[in-house]
Amino acid sequence: MYNFTSSLLREKFVIHDRKTKDDKAIVALSNRFVVELENLKDGPNEIFIVRGHNMHTVVRMAGRIIYEFNEMGPIANRNTPFDWSKAWKSIVNDYEYAYNPQRWIAIYHEGKCVFSSGDHHPFFDMIEKCDHGNDKDYDYAIPAAESLFKQAGKNIKIDHDANVALSVHFEKGEGRCGVILRGSNQTTTFSFVVRPKSQTMAINIPQCLAGAACFLEGVQLAFFVGMNTEKIRIGLIERFSKEEKQTKEGKQRLTRLTNEISNMEAAHDVRYRPEKPEFYFLMNQAEELGQRILEPPPQRPRNTAEGDTDL
Repeated sequence: MYNFTSSLLREKFVIHDRKTKDDKAIVALSNRFVVELENLKDGPNEIFIVRGHNMHTVVRMAGRIIYEFNEMGPIANRNTPFDWSKAWKSIVNDYEYAYNPQRWIAIYHEGKCVFSSGDHHPFFDMIEKCDHGNDKDYDYAIPAAESLFKQAGKNIKIDHDANVALSVHFEKGEGRCGVILRGSNQTTTFSFVVRPKSQTMAINIPQCLAGAACFLEGVQLAFFVGMNTEKIRIGLIERFSKEEKQTKEGKQRLTRLTNEISNMEAAHDVRYRPEKPEFYFLMNQAEELGQRILEPPPQRPRNTAEGDTDL
């Protein structure tokens, strides 16, 4: 497969029962990535939808699907079924296992969930069924879902908010990845273009997607680690606590992400615009922000019963 185009959507669904108050609305959050696999041989094209709790794991899972398709051909109707569980375990790193118990993933093909791990909202199963059941744009799945609820006797209104976090386009020996990360403090936007090192080489699309996933994970993790470093310094996070351990191991995770990006750069000609995000620079920025906005905890009063005396 030489061509690939897709976008990662950060989605929020708010499901209202028109007969109840808004404070009883159901909220479903997800990241969604469409993987359309173009078969260069005689076999059929395949489309998989990847949903998940984390942006970076969704993109990594998409890259794992593309890798499998490139190496072994069509996935859906094999005599020996593809081992989705093994693929999922291969992309979830130790840091994720240790500190993200809410992680989940769900893979859809032809409107059906073919694999899931963790707890995903069953509403997503309905949305994917509705999307596959119509020949219009994805947005039309929303009124289709409302219609299904109505048939079941429920007067439901669905509000849908989505924004693009990653756009990728690979074609004719060139790939472009645009990353848009919206945070409470700022929005980080940059892109990188990849080309093969020589005309005899091809772009490794799964590796480039893994690189994009590293940026998605690393930018957010750098902010988290930087803020927590300041919290540790002023005493908002206790020494030897789980939060302190998570912060220290977060720094180690940033190093591994940097190395993975370096591997992508070693295999391709990579150019960034406007500039490449440096995780440790972003971490220092977050630490400086913490110094401006965080206040140390109030000091505990001295306890004379523990040996202190007033003279």
